[in-house]
Amino acid sequence: MSFSYPSGLALAACLAGISVGASAQTVPVAAPRRVTIYLNAAGQQLATPDGADHRADITMRDSVSGIMREYFPSGKLWRVIPFAHVQLGIRHGVVMSYDETGKLRKREDFLAGRRQGEVQLFDASGTLTRQMTYDQGKRVAQQCFAPTGQAKACQEEKLPPVYPGGKAGLVKALEAAVVLPTEEIAKQGSGIVLVSLVVDAQANIIGAKVVNAPTANMGQAVVAAAKQILPFQAPGMVNQEPVSVLYTLSVKVGRPANGWNLSNAYTEVTPKVTYLDAE
Repeated sequence: MSFSYPSGLALAACLAGISVGASAQTVPVAAPRRVTIYLNAAGQQLATPDGADHRADITMRDSVSGIMREYFPSGKLWRVIPFAHVQLGIRHGVVMSYDETGKLRKREDFLAGRRQGEVQLFDASGTLTRQMTYDQGKRVAQQCFAPTGQAKACQEEKLPPVYPGGKAGLVKALEAAVVLPTEEIAKQGSGIVLVSLVVDAQANIIGAKVVNAPTANMGQAVVAAAKQILPFQAPGMVNQEPVSVLYTLSVKVGRPANGWNLSNAYTEVTPKVTYLDAE
C-alpha cells in the first residue's frame, strides 16, 4: 500500500504543538528538545494519539531550528526534514523521503524555505528516474532517465486524489449528503448534477462548482453536500508533488419513478481530474 500525503502538511499549524504559552512570539527552549506530534491522514495535527494515522518526531537543535522525522502508519521512517525555523515551517537543507522498504524515493535541496538546487526522484528499485534543477523555488531544468540510465523525454507523472472507498465511495458520500426539498422532488423528480470539486494540496475539499444541473436547487444541494463529506485521503500528485485539482463527477439527485438502475434518461460522466498548479 502506498501513501501520498500532502508534502506541506500545513506545517505552520501542525508544528504549533511545540509552542510554549499563548504568545505568538517564539519562546526560547532548552536544546535539544524532542516533541512527538500525531496527525490524521490529511496531515492535520491531533490533540492526542487517539485516531491518529501516523506520527512525527521533532528534535530541536536550538530555540528555533530542528529536524522532523515523519513515519508511515506502520512506524517505518517516511521522511527527514531539516528546518531553519520549525514553527514557521521553513525548510533548510536536504529533505530525504523513503518508501516503506527503506529505499530512497526523493531527495530535495532547500534554502531558506525554497527549493534551491537539485530534486531527484527514484523508482522502487532505487534507480534515478528524474532530476530537476530549481532556482529560488522555480524549476528551471529537468532530465528524465530510463531504467537503463539513458536519458529520455520527460512526461509528467500524474496521480488523481484518493477518496475513502474510491470513486464509488465519493459518489455514495455525496448522494447520501444531498438534501433536496420535497417540493423540488415532486416538481422536478430526479436528475444528474455535474459538479467540480476543488481539492487542495492537503486533500481538503475547499470548494465546489456546478457545471450542469437540471435545476438550480439540485445544483446547490450538491454544492452543500460537498461541504459535509469527509476530505480525500490523499491529494492529486504530479511527479510525487501534491497539487490542487478540479475533480469533476456526476451525482444522482432525487429518485426516478422507475429506479436508477432502470433509468436511462441521463448519462453519467466518468470522473475527470484537472491538475491546477502543476508546474
